[in-house]
Amino acid sequence: MSVYSAPSQKRSRVIADAIVRRNESQQWEEFIVRMLRKLELPEDKRRAAERRYGEFARHVAKKFDIGMDDVHVVVQGSMRTQTTIAGDGREKFDLDVVVKLTGPKFSRLVSSEPFFQEFGAALQGIKDAGEPKAKSRCWRLQYPGEPFYFDVTPAIPLEPWIEGTHLRVRDPQVVWSPSNPEEFADWFCAIANLRFPFQAVRRGLAVDAKSTVDPIPQENIRLDDILRRLVQLMKLHRDSYFKDLIDYRQEAKPISVILVTLAAEAYHQMVENEPYEFTNALEVALEVVARMPDFINRDRYGYSVNNPALSGAVTENFADKWNSDNNLRAKEFEKWHARLISDLEALFSEEYSKRSEERVRAIFGTLGVQAWKASQGASPLVGLLSGITAPTTHRKSASSDTFA
Repeated sequence: MSVYSAPSQKRSRVIADAIVRRNESQQWEEFIVRMLRKLELPEDKRRAAERRYGEFARHVAKKFDIGMDDVHVVVQGSMRTQTTIAGDGREKFDLDVVVKLTGPKFSRLVSSEPFFQEFGAALQGIKDAGEPKAKSRCWRLQYPGEPFYFDVTPAIPLEPWIEGTHLRVRDPQVVWSPSNPEEFADWFCAIANLRFPFQAVRRGLAVDAKSTVDPIPQENIRLDDILRRLVQLMKLHRDSYFKDLIDYRQEAKPISVILVTLAAEAYHQMVENEPYEFTNALEVALEVVARMPDFINRDRYGYSVNNPALSGAVTENFADKWNSDNNLRAKEFEKWHARLISDLEALFSEEYSKRSEERVRAIFGTLGVQAWKASQGASPLVGLLSGITAPTTHRKSASSDTFA
């Protein structure tokens, strides 16, 4: 059963219809696009990050005295699902990678702690990376002279006889935790690339559902990509909402992988079961947000938002910490989600020309205000769902210990 009932799902239609009647869809979409572009990783910085990323496999293989075939480095998280943002006021980009280690040296490990510490020692000496700092599942490489840092997660196959994408990583509470960032990203991308009929009609051509999940995806995020854009907007709103709260509440903010999972589940339900019920992007976005709580489960064992790409006997509950904090994280999710709905409804219910700077700041923070000011007097672009591709590279602000 879900945690709580979502608000009336008819509100999304009412608000979206009002925007269409006011002939403001393109203006709102222009604003959203401008705002998200302010969160992008510049191409030169992206290339610098890729050069650093390419050093990991060689360095780790040398330190462990193993062959390159036993070390596989892949991007995980928002860089892989293409939902990156930079939180309001961030000074550095944070990039997540997994280092998968295989071969005899790692086939009979029982405890995760010695493995984790040995891996941290193996990261010592990477040029310009600084001193590795231990997190819950990963090691952070600060790169003091660069505009980014890396969170590097060591992983081994889930079982000694399994070679592939099902992995296990260090967990201080339960020794090992299952993980499969590559398959999770594939699951999300497959859903994100589904399109509603109104998009094909609006563009006047067939929907391209091709998905790119290269180690660091090079495909531009298209402007008709509702789910990815919505995830970015939710992350920005979440970061702005929790930014000035007291520390214990900031620590309890919903992690990105939960937002990504809930939004994808809702979007999938809508595009598969009700494809002709929606007529524009903002309506879809509002409806996805409204339905997200429907996919949080609570039973006598507690809360669960299970990894949809890890089925069978082994499961991964992204909301496991919700069950050991006296309901703090669940309550913070509910408060933030209710605020997100009310903020979006209030924003989109206003006439575009009457938006106030403080309203935008309350919802999207300083970056939103900058984008709002930049959009004043700008000629309307073809909107968020127009199907025209614009060059984008994206910036990351997901939790360092989750893969989205």
